[in-house]
This record gives sequence, structure tokens and C-alpha cells, in this order.
Amino acid sequence: MWIEEATNEVIKEGVYLDDGESVTGGMPLDQRASEKVTSNCSVYQKNETFLEVCGHFEAQRGLPGFALGFIPAALLLSNGFFSLYFIGDWVRGTTPDGYRYGWDHDFAGVFSISLFLFLLWLAKKLVLPLLRKDYFTSRRILIRFNRVTRKVYVHNPLFAGGIKTYDWDATQATLDNKAAMSPVPVSEEEANSGSGRLILGWLDVEARKALGMVFIGRAAGNAARGRAWWEYLRRYMEEGADSVPKPFPRLWKGVWPQYSLLNMFYLYPERLIHGGPLWWLILPLLAPVDLVRAALHWLAMLLCVEPRFPPEIEQAGRVQGAFGIASKEKL
Repeated sequence: MWIEEATNEVIKEGVYLDDGESVTGGMPLDQRASEKVTSNCSVYQKNETFLEVCGHFEAQRGLPGFALGFIPAALLLSNGFFSLYFIGDWVRGTTPDGYRYGWDHDFAGVFSISLFLFLLWLAKKLVLPLLRKDYFTSRRILIRFNRVTRKVYVHNPLFAGGIKTYDWDATQATLDNKAAMSPVPVSEEEANSGSGRLILGWLDVEARKALGMVFIGRAAGNAARGRAWWEYLRRYMEEGADSVPKPFPRLWKGVWPQYSLLNMFYLYPERLIHGGPLWWLILPLLAPVDLVRAALHWLAMLLCVEPRFPPEIEQAGRVQGAFGIASKEKL
């Protein structure tokens, strides 16, 4: 959630485009970016009214918080152990060997306990607020594309901007590698360059000001799959729900270890099949690391809460009829 918070802070402070920068381009809404489509293992729900997908940095949950908290926790535990050693001597009145201690022992004990209290205060002041953004927050970022209201709803935690609504028709779509965004790449190398990270942005063209930006779904692995992932979203919104296949595999919400494993290993099959001999050597070495990351991800999910859109967004684009809630078809 740290990157989402940083992105929100940058947008809130105001990002203005220079006169020489283009506010158009990318992958247009009215043109196909790819003949193929892929759900990119990033879709939670798909129906006639909306398509709900995950944020980009969800797979990294758990690891930053662990890396941030490991050293402070180790310092507190080690210093706490030494502090208990001195406290035990004061309670007994002697050292564990039965000898009396001097003023140097008292000085070291006071220093150790003071250091422990200072580290505890520092951890509470600096480390704990950052840990809360990884371990004690929403389990996931939700992005919902509503084809009836023509809106994009982004569910962030409050510290990262809260729930925001953007116009689909004003969406600017791009990949992490601009050279690979052409529908017909110049070379195979360009088609496979980059990570396939899909970024959507919204601009105030007249003020030449950025209004919002969000990273959509997982990294697709390369630019060609990134275009296919964007095409899945574009066709759903522009051509209808039947124009794209059912997402497979479809993500599910909740706290399940297999979901954390999927976050880490979803690109392994493609890399084993199409990556070549180098990936055959690298992936077995990466697998133990990714298992640890999956465990940390699962821990983060256990300590977080499930985000939910408010009723007005849940019911957006639907009408209440005599037989329950039905989808309102786009005119």
C-alpha cells in the first residue's frame, strides 16, 4: 500500500504537464491493441454490469513489512533479554553466581533499560505506522469497471486516498515501456520488452494536470501480454461482457494459502514453456524465495480486513425490480 499512498500524495500535490508533453497517445479506447485477450490472472468478478480486478502491487504484500520490521524486532528482543538479565540481578540482590555487583553493573542496567524504552518508543513512532500500511489495512486494492455507468471505481485505504471515481471515456492507458505500445511492434524484441505493467491515468487536458493514476492487475510478463490484458478491459467496456471470455483462473477473495501461492507462481508455467533454458535454471532457484514470500503474503492477508464498496457503488448500474436486482442494459 506504500506505493499507492505515494502515488496519491504526488497527485494531490499536483502534477502538471509541460507544454512539450503530450496528454494523448497510449492505447486508444476505440482501437484494438491486440488480437488476443487475457484476463492476466487479475479478475475477481465479471458480469453484465461490472468487471472487478486487482491492483498491481498486491503480490508484494507482506515482504516490505517484514523487511522493515525484522531489524527493529531483533534489536528489541536482544536488548530486552539483556534488560531482564539486569532486572533479575536486582531482584536477587546478587549476580547469578551469588556475587555482589558494583556501580558499573547498575549503570549498565539503567543504560540497557533506557535503550530498550527508547527503541520501543522509536518503533512505535516510526516503524509501527509503516507496518500498519502493509499488515493492518485493507487486504487488497479493488478496481471496478462499470460498463453501465461508464465509470472506473478504485477502492484504496483512506491513507492512500480512499475510494475514487473516474470517467472511463477519459481513460489514458499505457504500459511501462512506451516503445512497446504499438499495436504492431517493429520487432519481436519490442513485443517482449518491459514487464507488461498496465497503467491507467486521467488528465485534465485544459489545465494539463494529472487527476489520477492507478496500476491495473498484475504485471503480464511482457508488453505483448500487457496489450492483451488492456484489450480484455477495453473490449469488456466498449464491446460488451460477451466479447471477452470468462476469466481463468479467476481470483477469489478471502484468506486462503492457495491464493497467496497463486500470487507468486502465476507466471511460472508460461516462463517454463516459453522462457527457454535460462528460465529452467532460474525458476527452481527462485521457488524457495517465492514460497517465503507467499507465506508472508498470507500472514499479511490474515492481519488485514476485506475491503467493500459502499452500497451506492455496489448498486451502480443496476435497477431494483420485483424479482430482485437486475442489470440495466446500456442504451
